[in-house]
Amino acid sequence: MCNLPPLELENLLEYIHESPLNQVRLNTTEPGLVEEALKDDSIISELREDPVFFSRLILGIKPTQYQEELLKSHHKRILVRWPRQSGKTRTLGQLGIWHASFHKDQTILLVAPSERQSINLRDEIHRLIGYMPQGIRKSIIKQTRRTRIYFRNGSRIVALPNSEETIRGYKAHIIMVDEAAFFRNDESMLRHVMIPMLATTGGRLILSSTPWGKGTLFHRLSLDTSYQQFHISWETAYKEGVYATEFKEEILRTQENNPLAYETEYLAEFAEESNIWLPTQLLTNAINPALELKPYNKPLNGDFYMGVDLAERVDHSAIAVIDRAKGLDLLHLQKFPLGEPLTSVIGYAKVLASNWGIVHACYLDSTKHGDHITNDFKASGLPAYGVTFTHKNKMHMAELLKSRISDGTLSIPYNREILSELNTPTFHLTKQGTIQYDHPLGTHDDIFWAIALAVLAAEENRPKSIPLARIIR
Repeated sequence: MCNLPPLELENLLEYIHESPLNQVRLNTTEPGLVEEALKDDSIISELREDPVFFSRLILGIKPTQYQEELLKSHHKRILVRWPRQSGKTRTLGQLGIWHASFHKDQTILLVAPSERQSINLRDEIHRLIGYMPQGIRKSIIKQTRRTRIYFRNGSRIVALPNSEETIRGYKAHIIMVDEAAFFRNDESMLRHVMIPMLATTGGRLILSSTPWGKGTLFHRLSLDTSYQQFHISWETAYKEGVYATEFKEEILRTQENNPLAYETEYLAEFAEESNIWLPTQLLTNAINPALELKPYNKPLNGDFYMGVDLAERVDHSAIAVIDRAKGLDLLHLQKFPLGEPLTSVIGYAKVLASNWGIVHACYLDSTKHGDHITNDFKASGLPAYGVTFTHKNKMHMAELLKSRISDGTLSIPYNREILSELNTPTFHLTKQGTIQYDHPLGTHDDIFWAIALAVLAAEENRPKSIPLARIIR
């Protein structure tokens, strides 16, 4: 507690301005005094002019120096390139709440690569609003809904997925784009929808993302001097207390084991991709913002194909399920903990198959366990086929996966773990003329091969009218 004695308003204002920490303390321990302070017009004026002061006193958050710089910017075009978990979403949330609170009849759009991600943004806004003293919250916020927050002054914050048709229906004053590097239609969305929309209001565009390849518009705009650039590495965030020591150790392990991920996710730099089988631009084009991963234990109808990559100690077992709709849609991905018994994997696959319509084929890695494991899957009622991971078969599966992504047949939901692991496998040519696939020490390719097996299952079990690309075992 602050343990403050009863204060006259003048003394309360003096206490507030003694230090930024006092502002945060009042919010967290004496919210009634924050409401009392708002009786003074000078405090209202300061809150209106200073989003950092607003964050401290009204939201109880003390931004770091680099977060303050973003909050205080008045630039019309902003690009934020910060590392993972450095406060991008929270800082944008603070800015959105502050702007909506003090600007009448304004619309702030939060746009993300998928509906789930846009809801995550809205959830962060909700958490921030929950930090407001109750009386202040009631005086500012009129109503909250699933994707919208309405303010009493007529302003609103709206969370939207990546959909040109939906976004065109709004007159926006600020558009905040989260994970902008992961929009497969980035050129048309930004240049032909968002920027023209803001021209009518003189509004602001804020693009935020960790880097994801040099073939994106986000990369090109990071070199555009008309955009104010905010870029830090993990070291800045660590020095300002955002990262714990344990997380720093994890970052350093990533630096040693996966330099590409370290460069993009923690240095927030655009890395050169060398010998990566599925480059970032290719994967970005496969993202379908309308797709969401489905739970395994709820009924679902469709024409499903399952891929199972089996492991026990060093790697993870993984199950991928694809639905043959208009093309191939990745609808489920389960990555099991290290050491998960194979019986648990079989049980999981059995429950999924019993809940989900028709599983036409289940292709699994039988390299180590042979027919024995295939028969165990069959005994569980699954139409299982074992695939031996020879060099020739792995090359065929990897080429088929790449081909189905390249031709637009395979669509994947926006999911950072899936995208990162699909982007992990490297390749090189052997003396025998085959392609050898590998992944950096400390990384995994289980998701890659599970999806490749599911794609193969769908390819080899097509309707009779469609030619097969059959694998030789």
